[in-house]
Amino acid sequence: MRDTTLYFLTVALVCLGAASQLHAQIVGQPYRLSDKEVGRIINQIENQTKTFSKSLDSALDHSRVNGSRREDDINSFVKAFEEQTKRLHDRFDHHKSVAADVEAVLDRAAAIDNFMARQRLRERAENDWFALRGNLDELAQAYNVGWRWNGPVSSIEPVTGPGPVTGSELPYRLNDKDVERILHRIEDQSHRFRSSLDSALDRSRINGTRREDDVNEFIKQFDNEVKRLHDRFSDHKSVAADVQSVLDRAARIDEFMSRRQLGGRAENDWSTLKAELDQLSQAYSVDWRWRRS
Repeated sequence: MRDTTLYFLTVALVCLGAASQLHAQIVGQPYRLSDKEVGRIINQIENQTKTFSKSLDSALDHSRVNGSRREDDINSFVKAFEEQTKRLHDRFDHHKSVAADVEAVLDRAAAIDNFMARQRLRERAENDWFALRGNLDELAQAYNVGWRWNGPVSSIEPVTGPGPVTGSELPYRLNDKDVERILHRIEDQSHRFRSSLDSALDRSRINGTRREDDVNEFIKQFDNEVKRLHDRFSDHKSVAADVQSVLDRAARIDEFMSRRQLGGRAENDWSTLKAELDQLSQAYSVDWRWRRS
């Protein structure tokens, strides 16, 4: 009976992992971009902005809005966009960039997009803006910012100055070294927890029972999934669904710990490991809450 229970438990956990990965494929979840890739996107945006600015100036000189307030408006939009992009780049270089910084860039880009949608300008300016929009879509994905271009609106007002962004609103985008450190701490803390749990179980009423086998299987599956996540992170292929799979397995352990009063070192080690897993969920923007307080 014990072997049968463990067999079905293993099958269920394997199916859970397969379902998570299938979901990631279905929704087309993007990989977590490395620091180098995010820096490349920001550089592309700055370079493409210069290209667009030149073709826009030329197009405006040959348009009906040349010398008008509308020309002043679009020039103000582009200037505000450039300033906000530079601010994002500076914060990224200092490892302080957050999703709100990217939203501020996109908000200023939206004003330009509205203008471009209303005006018939030369093809080169249109193409250069379209290419820049593609770079901005990549930027939004890199910071998990839900973004859609809305097209024309009834009125457009120039945007002046950056909006308020504080570190308390959103966590900074963790760089590659930060995520690597979190993964190493999770692996190390998992080993410490397993050791203290083994000791606690040996002194408990469930020593040698099916419940002890169950929790040992939970931990084995958790360790395997953490290793898999680490490998995919090293290969720049990790996605939020990989983290979700780790957390789902951790939840089974947490349920066990909430039902058993093991106390002492095992409880403390598990609490520390949970805190590391919370940081991991933030690094991948996974909305996660433990079922117990």
